[in-house]
Amino acid sequence: MLFSPFFPFFEFSLIVAFPFLIDFDFLLSKYAKNNNHRRLITHSLIPYLCLLVIGIFIPLLLILGICGVVHILSDALDWGTALFAPFYNDTLGGILPKPPKEIVEIPNYRKRQCWFTKIYYTSFSLFTLEIVLGLAAILSIIFINFWYLWVLIFYFLFVALQVRFYLSCKQKENI
Repeated sequence: MLFSPFFPFFEFSLIVAFPFLIDFDFLLSKYAKNNNHRRLITHSLIPYLCLLVIGIFIPLLLILGICGVVHILSDALDWGTALFAPFYNDTLGGILPKPPKEIVEIPNYRKRQCWFTKIYYTSFSLFTLEIVLGLAAILSIIFINFWYLWVLIFYFLFVALQVRFYLSCKQKENI
């Protein structure tokens, strides 16, 4: 939101969408160790640090680099990510318990995801952080550029999808 006055609508929309687009690397999970997309180069700091360097000359790339770094570092909070892949592929970070081997090796993707969802949403620290950052985002839109309230539609859509998935897992006793 701090940069909204400096970019046209399309570029600002790209800045808002970019952190979500990063997670579409889950489509390449089969190429990662344990099918964990966070072990791919797309979930390391390397590409986003490159964007920061190139961004010295192209402001949009600088902002996208910042978005990427923030996304990767926030992913490092829960279970961690391979911050320096492909040069160092071990997972770094993570305040949540590592999944037991039987969870990682479950062939049923939905059951694996349900385990991760339960652990994530029952973590007081991460739940509190989600609430604080969500409120900060809403307040920054209201106070910095009220005309971008449309962004909240997508924010609440993703929150609703996550809550729906959590409740679905809980209802089916997959977790």
